[in-house]
Amino acid sequence: MSSIELILTEAEFLAQQCPKPNGTVLEQAINGSLTSIVTYIKLANGDYQILSRYEDDVWEHPASKGTKAARASDLKLNFATISDAQMKRMAKWVVWNKIKEGLAVASQRNVLKNLKSYFQWVLNSDATATHGLTAFTSSAYAKHVNTLTSKRNGEVKPLAPRTKTQKFQALEDLYRYCEAFDFVKEQPWADSSASEQAGSVGETLKEARTKPKTPIIPDDVLIPLCQFTKSYLDKADEILASATKKESLLLRDSCIFWLLLTTGMRIHEVLGIKRGAYRSETKDDITYYHIETVSEKTHTGLAEWIAPKIATTAINILGRLSAPLQAQLESDLQKAQASNDHTEAHRLEEISGHICLSKAPKNGNQITLLSGTTITEHRLPNLCKKIESDWNLSAHQFRRTFANYAVHSELGDLRSLKDHFKHWSITMTALYAFNDDLDAELFEELLREKYLIEEEIKQDWFELDTPITGGDMAQKIMQIREDGELIKVFGSHAAMVKAFTASIPIRSVGIGWCTNDDECKCGKPDSCESGIVDKRHAPYWTGMLVQQMTLLRLGVSDIGEAGIANVRKGMERCEKVLTALGFDVEAMKQEINQKMAQGEDIEGIEVVNV
Repeated sequence: MSSIELILTEAEFLAQQCPKPNGTVLEQAINGSLTSIVTYIKLANGDYQILSRYEDDVWEHPASKGTKAARASDLKLNFATISDAQMKRMAKWVVWNKIKEGLAVASQRNVLKNLKSYFQWVLNSDATATHGLTAFTSSAYAKHVNTLTSKRNGEVKPLAPRTKTQKFQALEDLYRYCEAFDFVKEQPWADSSASEQAGSVGETLKEARTKPKTPIIPDDVLIPLCQFTKSYLDKADEILASATKKESLLLRDSCIFWLLLTTGMRIHEVLGIKRGAYRSETKDDITYYHIETVSEKTHTGLAEWIAPKIATTAINILGRLSAPLQAQLESDLQKAQASNDHTEAHRLEEISGHICLSKAPKNGNQITLLSGTTITEHRLPNLCKKIESDWNLSAHQFRRTFANYAVHSELGDLRSLKDHFKHWSITMTALYAFNDDLDAELFEELLREKYLIEEEIKQDWFELDTPITGGDMAQKIMQIREDGELIKVFGSHAAMVKAFTASIPIRSVGIGWCTNDDECKCGKPDSCESGIVDKRHAPYWTGMLVQQMTLLRLGVSDIGEAGIANVRKGMERCEKVLTALGFDVEAMKQEINQKMAQGEDIEGIEVVNV
């Protein structure tokens, strides 16, 4: 059947569309006589291009229904591999109901995958196939799933609770939608649930909800990656002029790297960016850039992300890289429209103007959008190879890494890349909190990461082997953490720490922490009643000590008696703090003096102005 024969007028379309699920429709689904339009494209003239019908074994969604990271194969649901006729009918009925409820394409595919896994297990046992879905056979399936393993990062591990839960939900879906089919006899677990069967209850469930599963890219991997990819952005003009394919691909990958790192976008959101899709805004003499793209996960339509200048540089470079592909796309689009190939025209219209265009060699070099799978499974790992790292880099790691660095930046922590994250000020946080067009889920991710970091910092304070110093708050914490009777009252050291830390606000003042929720600005956490200094701030205090010792070498003739007195006072302050933090200050001073006398740089010391 040609694509032209699949064009229906609006009246024909409405006549062939299946109504909402009802008794008659269910009977047809059970006996295999149900016919209906499942997926389609509405054309500009009001007609409809039909892509899939209920009776087809393969349902194909239009490009507009997938994320920008989706491949063509990700838009298809294949029921042909289910050999049993009744099972195939049940799978179609479940998925069709899910489509009617608005479930995203990727989730539809996951539902079908888990149904297939269950049906395959059933067909491997004649007894189970005879009994159908019962509490007994469901229990047997749960035991089977709990023995399964998966290979993650080269290590064989039991299935994660979330994965098992999804497998068990397939049985609950069958009972919910297919109770009228002969195969479904009774509830899979009357007094339980898919989550409970997967062990996702109590502390396990709590940990799954609060403990991040995605690793943060470590500094010893991230910093070399930044140096390598930034070098490509710096020589973009040279690469674009030479048009070397290998270097052009690395330039493209480097741009995507920086967009992922400095915005907190997901990969499909990066792939959805179009040429020039950003604007600037200046607040308090700081320029913020707002990048516009589509988030299929949390938004319908366009949303914005705040980014530093380097992100807009990457967008402009990608736009120049993809210009020849855009020209070919426009030519192909004209041909598709002329030949009434509405499916191809729709696909090309969906990706036109995007900065991450590519060619598909296996499909006649047609213009397509880069797939998220290609970036995550091939291109990002290739960047790690370039810096000789075996880190298993993937796109989803950037979002949490971004949140971690941004929060550290806002907390005033000493981190590499701080110039790229300095835009994450209180002002920027406020922009995210009060602008409905900005990605709310990213803001929640930042708040979650901030909570985790603050909790880690405060828990460290209560550990006996963690040196801290400061004013009354620091002294009180040191007293509490050694109070054995108080620990007994709370039942455990961990419970005591949790009770106390929950009520302590925390704010960075650069050289320490302030626990005053009234915005104390004295800048002296080593002596202020609300101040705390821990080893995280040691580089600052070491740097200040170097400064004071450098000034002291100038002598009275250069800075005067008053200057020398102030220097000695500053040195005493630094020495007191560093000693309290467990450093051998005399040995440190001796090493500093020796290096200064020999004219050497003080390696590992960052000089910080107070």
